[in-house]
Amino acid sequence: MHAVIFDIDGTLLHSAEVDDALYRQAVHAVLGDVQLRATINDYQYITDTGILRQIFEDNGIPRTQELLDEIRSQFVELLEKHVAAHGPFREIPGARNLLRTLIASPVHSVAMATGGWRQSAELKLRSAGIHFPNIPLVTSNDHYERTGIMKLAVESIGDAFESVSYYGDGPWDRAACAELGWQFVAVGTELKGLESYMGHTPVFRDIRAMCKDDMDAIFHVRTSVVENHMSEEQLRKAGITRESVADMLEQGELKGWCALAGEEVVGFSLATASTREVNALFVLPDHSSRGLGQALLDIAVFNLRRFAPGTVRLRTDPAMPAYRFYLKRGWKDTGEAHDSSDDVFLELE
Repeated sequence: MHAVIFDIDGTLLHSAEVDDALYRQAVHAVLGDVQLRATINDYQYITDTGILRQIFEDNGIPRTQELLDEIRSQFVELLEKHVAAHGPFREIPGARNLLRTLIASPVHSVAMATGGWRQSAELKLRSAGIHFPNIPLVTSNDHYERTGIMKLAVESIGDAFESVSYYGDGPWDRAACAELGWQFVAVGTELKGLESYMGHTPVFRDIRAMCKDDMDAIFHVRTSVVENHMSEEQLRKAGITRESVADMLEQGELKGWCALAGEEVVGFSLATASTREVNALFVLPDHSSRGLGQALLDIAVFNLRRFAPGTVRLRTDPAMPAYRFYLKRGWKDTGEAHDSSDDVFLELE
């Protein structure tokens, strides 16, 4: 399983600028003319609770639960007035559909981890039409420090993941991921990240999208495997060449992914959306039994199901170990034989 964690402001919603301005307004409304640091980057703990603690310290104000609750209530009230006056917050394009796809995915678990407070986060999400009660939400009500919030988010969905990816829009998100050893996916213009989730595929451990420059590398992998081995000449006779694969990738007919060891391509998978079929899955023998085959299969299946939910298929030789690999992962033998080989078709519901 792969854990995917999302920040909210600037990551799922176009809300970061308004959120910052209204937060400062709420602080001044309750505490008066207190000193605030120039930007949120200047604070050590960049969460609503963490920043407020530091505002109290900077201004010599005793920290009380009563004051914290009053500021939080004022902030939520300002957000409600903003929505009433200006309309709902807008989602980052494709955010809602990506969340829906991840919820339906059998290989992902999803949570939200925001530095905001719960009531304000729920208000903003609800206004944007993003309402998924089965996605855990961890906020600065639960912890004042960002990595603490992020760790609680993962704990809320499980404790044994092949990879953990975090989507965030701020340098503090990137720093937190570096500290935790998580994969970081930048969102927004500040970090030159995603500006839309349309067509986006979640990051998997050591996996990236294939491009036409990978042809030499994937043909090296394909001709180096022992199981189901084929030489370049055999592949050519079957109509499989570097040029033909690159053309199908460029036309969008075929999608592919490469598994990496450092910068080296050590495995790949290919899938065709029109037939809902995983066409290829190969890993160099020296890199087998490391979870790369599973990750390559997961991302291929995920992408096939992005276009439409339902059954996906592949074919393999029942005499080969790969056949057992698929059966252990829930694939079913259809009993349908391939016309020109010993392969049979398998399906995954």
